[in-house]
Amino acid sequence: MLNTKSQADLIPAMFISTAIAMIFTQLAGYGAVLIDGIITSRILGSQAYSGVSLLGPFNGIVLLLSSAVSVSAQVVSSQAIGRGNRDKAASAFTAALILDGIFAAMLVLLCVVWPSVILRVCGVTQASHPSIYPHMLDYLRGYMYGIPFIMLIQVIGPIIVMDSGKALFSASAFVLFGADAAGDLLNAFVFNGGTFGMGIATTVSYILQALVLLPHFMKRNSYFRLSLKGFTVMHIPEMIGAALPTFTLKLATALRDLAVNRINIYVALTTAAIAARGMQNDINTVLFCFSMGMSKTLLTMTGMFYGAYDRRGLTRLFMSAVKMAFAVSGTIGLITFLCAEWIAMCFTDEPEVIEFAAFSIRCMSIALIPDNLAVLYQHYLQGINQRKIVNIINFASRFFIPVTTASILGMSFGSRGIMASIAASNFVLLVFMAAIVLVRTGSLKKFLLLPDDFGGDDDTNIYASITSEADVVHESQRAEKFCLEHGVTRRNAKLMALFVEETGVIILEHGKPKLWQDFSMDYRLSLNGGKLCITLRDRCGHFDPAAFYSEHKDDAMEEVSGMKIVLGLADDVRYFNAFNSNNIMIYLDSVKGAKHSERS
Repeated sequence: MLNTKSQADLIPAMFISTAIAMIFTQLAGYGAVLIDGIITSRILGSQAYSGVSLLGPFNGIVLLLSSAVSVSAQVVSSQAIGRGNRDKAASAFTAALILDGIFAAMLVLLCVVWPSVILRVCGVTQASHPSIYPHMLDYLRGYMYGIPFIMLIQVIGPIIVMDSGKALFSASAFVLFGADAAGDLLNAFVFNGGTFGMGIATTVSYILQALVLLPHFMKRNSYFRLSLKGFTVMHIPEMIGAALPTFTLKLATALRDLAVNRINIYVALTTAAIAARGMQNDINTVLFCFSMGMSKTLLTMTGMFYGAYDRRGLTRLFMSAVKMAFAVSGTIGLITFLCAEWIAMCFTDEPEVIEFAAFSIRCMSIALIPDNLAVLYQHYLQGINQRKIVNIINFASRFFIPVTTASILGMSFGSRGIMASIAASNFVLLVFMAAIVLVRTGSLKKFLLLPDDFGGDDDTNIYASITSEADVVHESQRAEKFCLEHGVTRRNAKLMALFVEETGVIILEHGKPKLWQDFSMDYRLSLNGGKLCITLRDRCGHFDPAAFYSEHKDDAMEEVSGMKIVLGLADDVRYFNAFNSNNIMIYLDSVKGAKHSERS
């Protein structure tokens, strides 16, 4: 009864294309961090590089706040989009921008008034590390001006991708990468600005990226708008709840970095071990872009399918993400493992640092697949509102397990043990997550953690793929049979069949897929709580069949008679364009349809 071509093609295609854009966007953005590290280490020396890398926990705090706000907007907005509620999505976006601005102002003020406190929190004081402290302070003074723009991009970037603007977001990230690389080189060879100049180059590059992105929200067809009139505080509690898992994750990550930094400083015998650990963090940040690109895509798409109560869609989406994780992380991990020494030599030519760094990079490459799987699962659970479990996993994955592992291995094997702990902790994490699923459900097969009745069963759902007029005719017949089996009057069942046929034909004739894509449209007819819901999804150009009907109903009344009556009976008609796909949802009260038929 289920044509799986739709589930096997359209949903994975949406995920893969969006994830690729997000991965390259993340790579371009974090590539700036890698360029900072390479140029700082090569030109300014390992002590300057160590100072910049030890500021990592503060960068983590910046991302902690901005990511929490960003994810709250993604979760609430994507679920609202899945239900076609544009006002709620816009309100959540506006609230996120307001909160983001408040947090950015607080962090900049902290940098201006108490910079020594920030450095002390990172584990460095003037007395303890006199050669590293000045480099940290100078970089912070240049970097702090970019904090508002870094945090702004964290919020608007995923929203723009959701709003079918992934090409713009990717382009902006390459602007960031190019500007930061150029700024670093100019600072090193022309201005001689030291680590302060490196911080300024980072600030300027983020400002330029923001300037590229902001015009998106001026477009007519943008789904999101900054609108104080539409803003309401009623969505803030929901956003806070949605943000808690990410806040826990980032807080645990910042605490982990603080703890591991201190452990490494304690056990490290030379500056080489500290520099190698910094290189491991920088390269890990860049390689983490692959899992973050996939997980951010999974988070927002999960919210959309969860909001539509689509179990099959969620299952296909998650499995597509897992397959991509194995393929991408496995390939990248193997390449990184084999090229570890060459990668280390990009940073330095000091033999001791290269030896430490190559070992640390190989340990990190082994951890890529388990880390990617864990991050994907965490973001999936966040997208379906399993916040308690996500908070437990986040704290364990980003603090308890890695710090415990680093402490044990660090005390036993010194800095090499700390570097190896990144791989060991990820395998421990997978076992921990499996144990949680077993305790919660009693079976690993129920890892999606959805209620048994979520989305209904095969008896209350029709799924199909439409690629031709023959498919349209077939699905219209199935729609009529489905309606009759569920108590809809014969007349209204025929109208529903006619609606499916007319709408499918219109999309086939007027939807314009991209040149390298074959036409494919997902179709779902479901029954939930006495309401029929028709969902149509395609990856053609921006096209709303309901709006098309409104524009042409006077010109072709006979061709859209079924659309006219069904749209007239509908309780709600919702259209949105997300992830470069058209989505139309029509809710029809089958009881009201029956009464209408009796009056007729």
